[in-house]
Amino acid sequence: MSSLSHKTILLTGATSGIGKELLIVLLEQGANVAFCGRSPEKMEVLKNGLNQFHSTQIYSETFCLSDEHRIIGFVKAAHDHFGKIDILINNAGLNNNRNTLTQLSTTDLDWMMTINFRAPVIFMREAGNIMIAQQEGLVVNILSSVCLFSNEGLGGYTASKAALDAATKVYRKETRKHNIRVLSVYPGGVDTPFRTGERPEYLTAKQVAGVMVNALKTDSAVALDELVLRPMVERNF
Repeated sequence: MSSLSHKTILLTGATSGIGKELLIVLLEQGANVAFCGRSPEKMEVLKNGLNQFHSTQIYSETFCLSDEHRIIGFVKAAHDHFGKIDILINNAGLNNNRNTLTQLSTTDLDWMMTINFRAPVIFMREAGNIMIAQQEGLVVNILSSVCLFSNEGLGGYTASKAALDAATKVYRKETRKHNIRVLSVYPGGVDTPFRTGERPEYLTAKQVAGVMVNALKTDSAVALDELVLRPMVERNF
């Protein structure tokens, strides 16, 4: 099993939920992490809670993933700061409309496609070009089990995640020759602020982060392409 010590990791959506738990575990493992989030308030609280880690391990920016120029600038700045990019984790996502497709507004659909599909693809492009030059890297896209099982009322969210799922499969084939591994993660029910109500019977963000970190440590000779995580109570598969 590989070590994450001194690995440079780009992480999106780090200020809450799975992203926040991932950030803490990665730093505990000795990784250098460049992370971003949209909320200045959440970012300030997060960074104030990272005092136990060495400042040289951390690089952060606060911006909205709808801004392509900020994404490009963030990837470049992280690379300049740490000198390399070993792993990209596309974690950020949203679901701002739980209506049926007949009630789904174009504005909400566009917003989900922007954050859940367009932004991760831009990150894959920018970080991927750096990894191609290195002839090594790992890209992790946190998708959703909605890509594997259709649920009513989640049409827009499912479409945006399925679009990223499809693009990830193409990207995996395109980059394999450059020694870049691409892991698709499909979480089922996770009890995070992402949901409108508490679901204690679901997986915790910490549990998901723990499994994720173990996956990141998989030997580089192993192509771990897909990982599905579900709580034991889940039956919709």
